[in-house]
Amino acid sequence: MRRTRIRNAGYTIIELMVATTLFVVVMVSSLALMERDAHLSRSTLQITAVEDQSTQMLYRIERELSDALIDTPTAILRTPLNAGELGRLEVDDVLGFPPAGMLLISRGTNGEERVSYTGLDTADPAFTGLVRGQACTADVGHAINPTNDVLWIGVAESIANQTNPPPTSFDGTSDEEGVGVFFVGRGAGVAFRIPVDPAGGTNVLNGDDIQWGAQFQGNQLLSGWSCVEYVPSGTVTEAETGDDINGDGDFVDVFDIGQLRRRTWDTNNVGAPLDDLGLGPTAILQEQCNWGSDLDGDGMQDPLFLWDEDNRQLHIRMFLVGQSVRDMPVVRKIESVMFLRNDDGL
Repeated sequence: MRRTRIRNAGYTIIELMVATTLFVVVMVSSLALMERDAHLSRSTLQITAVEDQSTQMLYRIERELSDALIDTPTAILRTPLNAGELGRLEVDDVLGFPPAGMLLISRGTNGEERVSYTGLDTADPAFTGLVRGQACTADVGHAINPTNDVLWIGVAESIANQTNPPPTSFDGTSDEEGVGVFFVGRGAGVAFRIPVDPAGGTNVLNGDDIQWGAQFQGNQLLSGWSCVEYVPSGTVTEAETGDDINGDGDFVDVFDIGQLRRRTWDTNNVGAPLDDLGLGPTAILQEQCNWGSDLDGDGMQDPLFLWDEDNRQLHIRMFLVGQSVRDMPVVRKIESVMFLRNDDGL
């Protein structure tokens, strides 16, 4: 029997199929690479524009906080919070906490957990709309303990004992003008109030005392509070960019990329819409699951906001991602150290 061999331009059908498959694989890979580069191009600005916008943002924050009173919202559990419980987190007070945000419970222990919330109950103090085990932590139980504070995942604060403190008393060490400073917190935001005149004028004094509050929806309210906080909106991976962003010698880290937003609310009406304003480009990096970590490979942690109450000094440091002229991702660090009046008004 004679076998017939079908050829097409010198190739068998099998050879043609193999060649076609290889061509498709190459094309798909090329399209995926082009899509990745296009995505980076769409989602990042030129690094010079990012730096300019971020510098302007720092000037604005400095002006707003120059007369501000920095505060750290803290609460204590009134009832145990069981693993898997989603209804309410009952505490002694919710004053100063944003109407929605992230909490840190059992800080510095094996049971440390981050819990997000979407509402506040001011009449019977509690956080509501809980989502447990956030930011790579586990959903675990928490007992009532007077020393077990519920913290807003905001400003990082230097601790009083800066001489060989026990490891459980701090979360990291920051480089402050060549000196390592031990601190607690993740440094993702800062809560504050400013001098206000409830009558709408310019007299911010009540006798000898400053009246503290916030400008909210055109009114100066004693019940007003504000915060500036980091809000992530996407991710950047070292494997994708091919860069060792934090200088730790590998290419496996994943980073959140986000923006600073200023939020203002009325503590007497926490259900009202917030004043919510983006302050700069969506280009700020934080290591996913480990905000405030070492981002420049110097062995020190890098919280966005670090507050030294004794010296009235607020250090803001940002690591920004943008594009070079060749559309390659570039990381830059900009920072500001500001000295605040922070008069005692509590």
